[in-house]
Amino acid sequence: MRVMSAIISSSRLVVRPARSGLALPAVALLAVAGLAAGCGTISGGHQAAGPASSSVTSSAAATSAVPAPAPAATSSQPAQGCAGPAASVYNAPGISVAVPTLAAVQFVSARQGWVAGAGRVLATSDGGRTWTTQYAGPAGLYQVDFIDASHGWAVGVNGLLRTANGGATWTALAEPCGSIRSVHFVTPSLGYAVAGGSQVWISGGVPAAAGGGELLTTTDGGRTWTRVAGAPAQAQTACFSSPASGFVGTPGKVWHTADGGKNWSLAFTEPAATAGVRALAPDTTVLECAGGNAVWVLFLGYGAALSHAPYLAYATQDARNWHVLFEESYIESGARPEVHAPAGPGTYPGPFSAISPDAAAFVGFSPPVGYGVAPLELVTGSGASLTKAGNVGGISQAYGAAFISTAQGWVVGKNLQTGDYAVEATADGGRTWTRQYLTG
Repeated sequence: MRVMSAIISSSRLVVRPARSGLALPAVALLAVAGLAAGCGTISGGHQAAGPASSSVTSSAAATSAVPAPAPAATSSQPAQGCAGPAASVYNAPGISVAVPTLAAVQFVSARQGWVAGAGRVLATSDGGRTWTTQYAGPAGLYQVDFIDASHGWAVGVNGLLRTANGGATWTALAEPCGSIRSVHFVTPSLGYAVAGGSQVWISGGVPAAAGGGELLTTTDGGRTWTRVAGAPAQAQTACFSSPASGFVGTPGKVWHTADGGKNWSLAFTEPAATAGVRALAPDTTVLECAGGNAVWVLFLGYGAALSHAPYLAYATQDARNWHVLFEESYIESGARPEVHAPAGPGTYPGPFSAISPDAAAFVGFSPPVGYGVAPLELVTGSGASLTKAGNVGGISQAYGAAFISTAQGWVVGKNLQTGDYAVEATADGGRTWTRQYLTG
């Protein structure tokens, strides 16, 4: 999203909650990783420990399959993706931060779920009443992607892990260019990844390559990867509802394929900003598929002013007809007054969870309220109904959300007052919350 130059003077603007005394970066969750040029189909894998031992089983494995994080890029030159130098690649503004202790959550049923974060994967088989550490090691993980109770992947700034037994054991996979940013699997063997990119933005709940990313695919569960020929350039996020139907988000745009990535069509372009509004950079497009040709989309802008950061949400059920859901009510509404959408949850964007083609749960962030709060908004009726469900209890800033219905869901995040990280659960659509896990 664009921001008004009269309001935003720096992409590194710091905002300060009214009573917290805590300084928050304008782009609060930007994880920066170094890039490597030259990409081939790389295979490999080393066994990471299961519950019996929480470290990688050999130091050689840890070195080759889970490399140490690269330093943040400081050059103003265009970044390089897996395919080598890329044209018109911008270095997105932002401030790098460490991967949160608890950064991502996913449930495949009311009982089976996982949480990933800095150096850990936690699992539950009883709906979150008890949690078991399945992985503890060097990987700074910010995404977890399970397609069923057995097959899952975890992605981070310095590691790609895979399990075929529900997380009892995790295998560290080699990465092409060492730069896979996010994955989305359709079957135990078929999956897609966004690789490369100058920076990774995780504040939308799905890791998004801010610039220079490309779409890869695998047919062997992530052991080897190849480029998707003809896929849209500058890929940021990707998801598939079936082997045929999928979407890719690029800066300010959403693309659709109906034939497994052989051909792509432009499905949606974010509305242009009003005259006189200057963009710091094109918007980052975060999307989640919801079955069939349905997808939920969150456009993330840059900069902040008066504890507001721009964002705008859309959805479609058929990849053809699109409708706006909500927007950030200050900067965004000024940048695109013709959109005239309802106010979204919070003054900053946060994670969201696609429940079905007709329903989704969005969690925001409002830093000016005390130490910050994480408002929940439920979208139903394909966007026709918005329900502000109150704030997620015990969490100031949410990093990940997983809802299996409009009633039942889980959110992971941080309490900015205490510094603790928590897993919070609701069974009544956000009216009440139960703390299921707490760590410093």
